[in-house]
Amino acid sequence: MSEPDARTWYWEKTWSDFRSGTTRVRLVYEGGAATATLYDQGAPRTVAEVLAHLPFEIPIVHVAWSGDMVMSTRAYTFDAPQMENAVHLPRPGDLGWDPKFGELTVTYGTAQCRLPSGDNTLVIFGQVGEGLEGLADWCRARRFEGAGVIRLDRA
Repeated sequence: MSEPDARTWYWEKTWSDFRSGTTRVRLVYEGGAATATLYDQGAPRTVAEVLAHLPFEIPIVHVAWSGDMVMSTRAYTFDAPQMENAVHLPRPGDLGWDPKFGELTVTYGTAQCRLPSGDNTLVIFGQVGEGLEGLADWCRARRFEGAGVIRLDRA
């Protein structure tokens, strides 16, 4: 009897199958830049909406409840009628969107999606690949130095 393929395990399929795409974007912030891959195959509706609005600037603050994550200070309404994935534990580098509140997020370390009222989930639509370390330093500084701006544009 052969071992089951790990790619077919429930957990792998639930939290990783959507992590596929090829479209590249840049996140430019004061003092640096990072490059991310958008999951245009795994979250096509959300990514199409993000791409349709490029370029745009995202005013950012550090989250209060979720750990190593920053979020937009304004809501972004995208025409994506359902959550293409619902992630509670984002990975470092994840780009997320909360359709309930319209917030865009960047996870730069260990995080768990939380609100004062309890657990939350995000649509994860991309992953920072290059430049995460510098971006993480900048995001971490938002906690103590205040708001900043990330410009999102095609790579």
